[in-house]
Amino acid sequence: MMRKYVKQGVCLLLILLTVGFIFHNSAQPVKASNEQSAKVAETIGGKPKEEYEKPADWRAFVSHVRKAAHAVEFFALGLELSLLFLWALQKSALPQAVWNVLSCALAVAVADESIQILSGRGPKVQDVLLDFCGAAAATAVALLIFGAVRLYKARKAAANTVS
Repeated sequence: MMRKYVKQGVCLLLILLTVGFIFHNSAQPVKASNEQSAKVAETIGGKPKEEYEKPADWRAFVSHVRKAAHAVEFFALGLELSLLFLWALQKSALPQAVWNVLSCALAVAVADESIQILSGRGPKVQDVLLDFCGAAAATAVALLIFGAVRLYKARKAAANTVS
């Protein structure tokens, strides 16, 4: 029983760190945020800004990197929330666990975009949708993993009772 609470505590700590990271990124001023995105884009793209034929191509690439970052951050948050709620609730409360994960992720996404108002950046509904989709995808992955683990344990238990 104590092990369950330790796992939940670790998940909660990871969630708090991830939300802090997300909010910290949103609180960055426009210039700092753009510079950070450009650095990541250069690292991912494999070539510097100057090698792009058109400046518009570079800006589009940086924009795609920023959007992907939204989904990845919230994918991580969605996995952490899924672990927390799937471990915390009974097997029969699976719909409640999914609802809790998606509701928390959506609340964080809306708060994240609201923080951008304070940093001089404009909030976007598109970003909230990307955030939510990242968390929903993570929830689906977590459900598949939990289902596979439960199926494996059930088959193993059935094999042990037959032997």
